[in-house]
Amino acid sequence: MNLLRAKSRSLLFVTQLRKVVRNKMFPHTLGVLQWAVLILTLAINPNISVAVTSAIADGGLKVLMLFHVWMFFFSVLLGLISHRIRTEGTAERFIVRLSIVTAVLSITNITLHFINDFALLMKITELASWSSYNIMLSASVYKVIVVFLLPTLSKSTEIEGETLSSDRQAWVQG
Repeated sequence: MNLLRAKSRSLLFVTQLRKVVRNKMFPHTLGVLQWAVLILTLAINPNISVAVTSAIADGGLKVLMLFHVWMFFFSVLLGLISHRIRTEGTAERFIVRLSIVTAVLSITNITLHFINDFALLMKITELASWSSYNIMLSASVYKVIVVFLLPTLSKSTEIEGETLSSDRQAWVQG
């Protein structure tokens, strides 16, 4: 009996998870959520190194940090998820294109960590990948604001535009 309940609960969970993933706003909310996690981890400043490469630049070793891998992984993930809904609007197509650009720049940046010298080129690609990553996530924030905040604001202006009853008008004027 307990096994049957556990199976029904897991089936219910999987069904609910599929509904969430199929939602058109899922990539945008995932983008905003992971961007918030990124900002929180940057505020804590963990400076976690993933790998110390054998490459040398200006007399020091090049270190591959967590955020280099983070940008690559999440840009590919958001690109694949947003690819499914790319026909919905310009924000989605923009996010897919920027995720491709971010993934390419991140791969270039990670590759340059393993090559001797080229420190300036490595920093330029890192800056470009961070910029495209933040622009991509800003597009997700824009879409979330348009879908969730603007209808709320329009409802509040409709409520303010309604006429007050005569007893409330006297109280307001009075």
